[in-house]
Amino acid sequence: MNGDQKNIVVGTAGHVDHGKTALVRALTGIDTDRLKEEKERGMTIEPGFAYWRLPSGQTVSVVDVPGHERFIKNMLRGISGIDIAILVVAADDGVMPQTREHLDILRLLNIQYGLVVISKVDLVDEEIFLMATEEVRNLIQGTFLEDTPLISFSAKTGQGIEEINRAIEDISQQVVEKDRDGVFRLPIDRVFTMAGYGTIVTGTIASGKVRRGDVIEIYPLGKTTNARNIQIHNQWVNEAYAGHRVGLNLPNVKVEDIERGMVAGGPHSLISTHLINATFQYLKSNKYPLHNRMKVKFYSGTSEVIGRMILMDKDILHPRETCFVQFRLENKLSPLPYDRYIIRTLSPMNTIGGGVILEINPKKYRSIQPEPIDHLKVLERRINHETVEAFIKKERFRPVRLPELAKRLCLSQHEIETACDHLSKENRILFIEDDSVIHKESYDQLKTEILERINNFHERKPNLKDASQEEIWSKISPQLNRRLYEAVLREVYNEGKIKIKKGRIKIAGFQAKLDAKQKLVYDQLDGVCKWYRFRPLPLNVLKRIQDRYGEKEVEAVLKLMIGEGRLVKLRNHRVIHSEAIEEIKRILKERIEKKGQVALGEAMEVLGVGRTQTQPIFDYLDSIRFTMRIGDYRVLHKSVERGDQYGEEYENKFNQTLGTINTVHG
Repeated sequence: MNGDQKNIVVGTAGHVDHGKTALVRALTGIDTDRLKEEKERGMTIEPGFAYWRLPSGQTVSVVDVPGHERFIKNMLRGISGIDIAILVVAADDGVMPQTREHLDILRLLNIQYGLVVISKVDLVDEEIFLMATEEVRNLIQGTFLEDTPLISFSAKTGQGIEEINRAIEDISQQVVEKDRDGVFRLPIDRVFTMAGYGTIVTGTIASGKVRRGDVIEIYPLGKTTNARNIQIHNQWVNEAYAGHRVGLNLPNVKVEDIERGMVAGGPHSLISTHLINATFQYLKSNKYPLHNRMKVKFYSGTSEVIGRMILMDKDILHPRETCFVQFRLENKLSPLPYDRYIIRTLSPMNTIGGGVILEINPKKYRSIQPEPIDHLKVLERRINHETVEAFIKKERFRPVRLPELAKRLCLSQHEIETACDHLSKENRILFIEDDSVIHKESYDQLKTEILERINNFHERKPNLKDASQEEIWSKISPQLNRRLYEAVLREVYNEGKIKIKKGRIKIAGFQAKLDAKQKLVYDQLDGVCKWYRFRPLPLNVLKRIQDRYGEKEVEAVLKLMIGEGRLVKLRNHRVIHSEAIEEIKRILKERIEKKGQVALGEAMEVLGVGRTQTQPIFDYLDSIRFTMRIGDYRVLHKSVERGDQYGEEYENKFNQTLGTINTVHG
């Protein structure tokens, strides 16, 4: 195959028995009615496929679709992916119901190139022919076919074949080349087995390219296989591009596992979903208004699925009107943004409209939330940097990775990077590390919310000095990205708005407030712990205080005193005064600096307390990295030898941790 040649797909459209298959046979020499039932009934049931060599030597693919109203669903599966439409109207019948319906479908699918063939001209006189021609001209007025040629054709005499060949040749020059560099995607329209090969799937490549040996994932099935062999127009090839009608030989996957309507694509490149947001155009040919939450058939690519259509910005939709809709589908699909779709009613089966998919796997729409409408208006405009910004903004406090943006928005990595660079320079988004972004408004909102949550904590618990970072984080959202949270905390800390110590935070300048009873408890605990000096507060003494003032009241004050560092809680749940700890640290430091180490027994002798009191104190000093155990001895921790203070050491460690986060850069 010529890789430089434009890949064109031509599709027929028109009423049943208007001569579409005869036209294809006359142009290609291939009979596309392959089923026994089709030959017996003399009409097309399933889409048929052929290839057509034009006078210039270019080969185009041809899709012949059924015209009978009962097989419109098959027509929809076949017509997806065509570039040029040939609308066939029989001269002896004129414009019929499926002529109109097929033309509506072509318009909804945004087919932009085509021509009209008046078939069976050998069966009518000039008067009937002129009537049919006039009827067709009225039909196509205002459509993409309005200025295209109307060519007379007879399968019996061959009249019009040369004109049709020339017309398709000319139109082919205008067709825009499909995206070869996009995501590889093949909507599957046939599945069968071939002796000696196994499973074969066919379809028209919607975007991207595939090479022999490439890993292939079947969506929404989720099974992985590979392209063992590729065939185009009965020729085995090594690669195929967007626009090619291909057959893929897929090993290690059973025919019964794959269905028409599934999609073959690159691994992890598509999203399978039950929810889709889209624009919807309600055809003018409809007689009645459309009500909300109607059950419909949804067609996209080669897929067909039942779903419910939710009108997002209207309660009732009248003919000719458009609106945003959400589809809640019974089975998963794997489309991409800006794919076209068609909607038909369940009973009677009529095509009522269609539109453009804007968003894959959105949240369920609720009418009390107007934000999705504004978001969809941005997506509808299809300006890259606006689309990227809208998606980032919608995710609020969740940093979005650039590869995810490319996948969700169907943009190339280069397009995503260009859009993000533009938004970053305008200070509309911020980079969290190198490949994740968050909207500037969301970042600022997160700063505000953190401060509000800390203030709320102080209002609810005025007797507590500070809150744990974990508690504030969980109040905002347990799904909040922790690196982002810590980065914002650091910025608010650097602005002097909060204080951070030992994993606890408070508003700068906040002082815990105690009522009269709590103040009595505070003073008594403070005094008693000072009196016991190097001995942790005995449990029986604490019990007497609890009996006097109440267990909950004493526990609340204890928590406050430990939080503000007035008392120190040891591992055996006993408390000791912080002044005693500081004096113990001074004594042990002098001792170790003099002798190089200190044993537990020696410390007991120096401090004048027993083993059960000294061991928890040693454990605590180890935990804050004042001392470290080596065998049966304690030595000074390296940080103490360097002269670092405990609080400074924690703050430096916190700074280093957050310093690795490249919070904001352009």
